[in-house]
Amino acid sequence: MQTQNTNALQKLSVSVINTLFVVLLSIPFYFLFHGITIEYRITLVILFFLYNLSFIFLTKNRCLGMILLNIQWKEEYTLKNQIIYVFLYSLSFSTIVIWIFFPFDLLLFNLLCIQLPCVLKTGTTLHGYLSGKISGYKN
Repeated sequence: MQTQNTNALQKLSVSVINTLFVVLLSIPFYFLFHGITIEYRITLVILFFLYNLSFIFLTKNRCLGMILLNIQWKEEYTLKNQIIYVFLYSLSFSTIVIWIFFPFDLLLFNLLCIQLPCVLKTGTTLHGYLSGKISGYKN
C-alpha cells in the first residue's frame, strides 16, 4: 500500500475534529459554570489534554481526528515524546479560548504565524517538531 505525507489541511482537519469533539464533551461544564467563564475555559483545556492523553494508551496515540481521516504516525514514538506532544498540542489548543485584545487573536497568531509556517517548512506542526519531529502520514 502506498503512503503519502499529510498536508497542512489534513493536520488542521484533525485539530478541528478533536476540538469539536472536546467542545461537545464540555457542554455539561458550560451549564455548570453558567457560560464561558474562566473556570469553563480552564476545564476545556484540561479536558482537551486528558482527551489526547487517553489516546496514547487506548489507541497507540491515534486521536479521533486521525482515526476518522485514516492518518497514522510515521513511526512509533517514545512515551516521553508522546506526552510532550500532548502537552504542547493542548497548549496550542488553549489559544482558542484565551485571547488578549480580541476573541481568537492568539488563535490567529498561532495558526498563521507559528503553525502554518512550521508545517510548510518542516512538514509538521511546532508541537510535533518540538516533541521529536512527530508527524503523521496518510494510508
